[in-house]
Amino acid sequence: MRFRDFHHNVKLRIGLSFLSGTANNMVLPFMSIYFSGKLGNTTAGLVVIIGILAGIAAGMIGGYYADRIGRKKLIIAAEIGWMLCFLGMAIANSPWFSSPWLTFVLMIFVSMFWGVHGPANEAMLLDVTAPEVRKFMYAIMYWMNNLSFAIAGIAGAFLFKSYLFELFIGLFVTGLISLIVTYFFIDEVYQPQTTQGAARNKQSIWANYRMVFRDQTFIIFTLASLLLVSVEFHLGNYVGIRLEKEMVAVPFLTWIKSSWSVDGLEMLGFIRTENTVLVVVLSVVVGYIMKRFSDSRVLFIGYTCYIAGYSYLAYSNQPGLLLISMFIATVGELMYVPIKQAYLGNIAPDHARSSYMALYGMVYKGATLLCGFSVIVGGWLSSWMMASLIALSGFIGMAMFYWILPQLEARKMKAEANYSASTETLSS
Repeated sequence: MRFRDFHHNVKLRIGLSFLSGTANNMVLPFMSIYFSGKLGNTTAGLVVIIGILAGIAAGMIGGYYADRIGRKKLIIAAEIGWMLCFLGMAIANSPWFSSPWLTFVLMIFVSMFWGVHGPANEAMLLDVTAPEVRKFMYAIMYWMNNLSFAIAGIAGAFLFKSYLFELFIGLFVTGLISLIVTYFFIDEVYQPQTTQGAARNKQSIWANYRMVFRDQTFIIFTLASLLLVSVEFHLGNYVGIRLEKEMVAVPFLTWIKSSWSVDGLEMLGFIRTENTVLVVVLSVVVGYIMKRFSDSRVLFIGYTCYIAGYSYLAYSNQPGLLLISMFIATVGELMYVPIKQAYLGNIAPDHARSSYMALYGMVYKGATLLCGFSVIVGGWLSSWMMASLIALSGFIGMAMFYWILPQLEARKMKAEANYSASTETLSS
């Protein structure tokens, strides 16, 4: 399978994701700093909390309607919405007018439009991708997302403070480009009326999600993913706070007394950069090497490396060992992410893909909240106890995956059969 063999919807959506991801990551990750400076720490925290809740609610509603009126309409609506929000934020931070509170409100709406966009976009990719190539698709998307994050992180750090108005104009322009490409060049291949029937379309949103919650395999998959994702998210919460407190002028090479010294924040920057660079550099290599092994073996070896590496980061203060741990964790991440995402794509039935993706989107919000609690608990427990708890949560998640692996393989076979049958029907 080659990139050029993908359906043009997939190629265009990946390209647009890279463009919008680069633009967004130059601005949005720094907005907490903006609100903290303009409105105080409490307001900055409220943006995060309200944004998470608004995104969840909008995602659930968007997922429901994307399965009933089509993916493209929801994507276009979301892109119009956040494009106008970014234009408003540019005006609210222009040389002629300044309003942090208007920016606050528009930021919440951006979270809502992202919530609507996500499930529809995910489902659109799955609609036109055969089950056997989804692993390759997700590997490319994972690599592109990390590359955009690396580029945007460097550019945003230099531009955010002095060129915020221009950055918001750039976000508006990228939103407009995305809207034009989606409207004129993306095809709507999902036909809800012929796929699921008028009766199912009339199903209420509550009945729709009750149906999703009854899917035991999917719920276990989602809970397991939440536990595993939280292992990495601790890096930006408990691990970062611990390093800042405990690492004070530690020699980079501990066996050389006159070695260059680093503090906790510098070390956090090093390991974050290492993670991003390794993903960009090693994605293709790891993917090529792992092709000779079964997906299940690669998945669980990857989980083990990932959990061990990130857990050790919660304990050690030795720079060399921290870098080695991040290397192990990143390689594990590169091994498991495409396989896990491909399993996710095979779980959802065709008629409810957006609803499933909307509910799965809560994994990242839940992991963020879980890691927030870890900061509180970390104030009472020692670093080795926190590292043990992080490892325990990861291995529980891995055990849950092992428990449902037979069902995941069965869903994969069913998805392949359904895709082949639908392809034959369309060709005839």
